[in-house]
Amino acid sequence: MTHNETRLTYNATPERMYIVRPATTDHAPHLQHLAQVAYNVTPETAFDWFHPDQYRSRMAAFAEGQYVAVDSANGQVVGFTSGMRFNFNPAVPFTEDWEHTTGYG
Repeated sequence: MTHNETRLTYNATPERMYIVRPATTDHAPHLQHLAQVAYNVTPETAFDWFHPDQYRSRMAAFAEGQYVAVDSANGQVVGFTSGMRFNFNPAVPFTEDWEHTTGYG
């Protein structure tokens, strides 16, 4: 375990731990599959809505805000969280659409 990983023990056994670590671009295809399962969509929809390049774009823009949870028993990605940073002025109404805000990814 490295200094930027955390071991979770919720529903874990001594043989099976969940490790939270920074996401890498290698995780992107797994995140697409995870989103497909979480949102109960077809593989075709997941390809359109959750393309691996979108996850890679998030990692490139703000790597510090992207984390995965990995099952230590089999290396499977079982969770993901994504943070974003952007300039926001509460005095100005925010009317930008989601795609533009996220840089289309």
